[in-house]
Amino acid sequence: MSEIGFNDNVQVYGRKFHVQTATHTSKGMASCEVFEEGRLINKNYVTFERRKSTDSEALEKRIREIVETIHQETMNEIELMFTISEKIKKMEHAPSHVKMGLLFVKNNLLQDAVDEFKTAIKINPDGVDAYNNLGLTYIRMQNFPEAVRILERALRIKSDYADIHLNLAMAYYYEKQHYKGLDHIQRSLRINPDYQVARYNQAILYLDSILSDKKDKQLPPANIRVERSIQQLQYLAKGNLEGITSIINKVEKALAIKDIEGAVKTLNGAREKLFPDAIHSIIGINFYLRFMYGGRSLNTHTLKSFEQELLDSIEQQGDYADLWNNLGIVHLIQCRNLFLQALNEFNRALDINPKFEKALKNKKLVENDGKEFLILLRAILK
Repeated sequence: MSEIGFNDNVQVYGRKFHVQTATHTSKGMASCEVFEEGRLINKNYVTFERRKSTDSEALEKRIREIVETIHQETMNEIELMFTISEKIKKMEHAPSHVKMGLLFVKNNLLQDAVDEFKTAIKINPDGVDAYNNLGLTYIRMQNFPEAVRILERALRIKSDYADIHLNLAMAYYYEKQHYKGLDHIQRSLRINPDYQVARYNQAILYLDSILSDKKDKQLPPANIRVERSIQQLQYLAKGNLEGITSIINKVEKALAIKDIEGAVKTLNGAREKLFPDAIHSIIGINFYLRFMYGGRSLNTHTLKSFEQELLDSIEQQGDYADLWNNLGIVHLIQCRNLFLQALNEFNRALDINPKFEKALKNKKLVENDGKEFLILLRAILK
């Protein structure tokens, strides 16, 4: 079977994106790439079952439908994302701008994200989440001095925010200011002693500081830094962090032959796998924006997709409060939609028999309760 591919442009609010989707049949997968002005900004993969079939035409049709659906949904998502962004521009609602910024970050549209976070700060100068996410975005853009400036400003608003201390520490790490970085990591751990990623990053900073300046007088001697790095990793092992034991073994082997650089590389290479991005938060953000600003885009099919994504995340990532909270909201909206469906059905009954008293009574009850349901949902999501 030959490979299947689609290429289309998406023009939205003066921007032009190119979406390219293609199968890799031997691997049982398809890739969907999004470009802007020739620059790859996002790439997603989906797997499909390669069932043996004597009917090659049926197999090709099934795979074509999968690929075409992914391709079309990606184009629709781009259009919807910028449509929602335009709606939010008219709103003086800082939390919506922060969520929009996070969605742009997820899609690797970093300058768009910066603009959203700055707008949120303009609306609410004390909104610490906007500063924190703006600083993180600058780190992703490798604008470390600006990240430091923004995150320091965030701490002047809320000094006991462990995440900001950690993010500032990493900005200093990339700036090779290890003493300041370690100071902020230690502050984050004083606020939250169980902050696993902070301990992991502390292990990295101690070792990397040896590479940058072995004799830094602001820090302990190099051998003590090595010991403290291993102590942090062992603490994580005691906390049963999945996958950490094999990483410790690799790091200790590298350190045994004085390969500090190799140990740092091992730790940096494993960090994303050990501490994956909180995809459940992005699902919730996307859901919030769809519900508040997406109009008719939050249809039955989309709700079912959100429900399945949340259920999959619960199965893969364990118990996160936001996952269950968002799943509850999805189910509430599904209930509301069933209310509206019931209203249509009672109306149909009255079209057939205008004197049907039970249908008239039920219609009035659903109309009243349906309005209250919508008010409830908007109150929950605000």
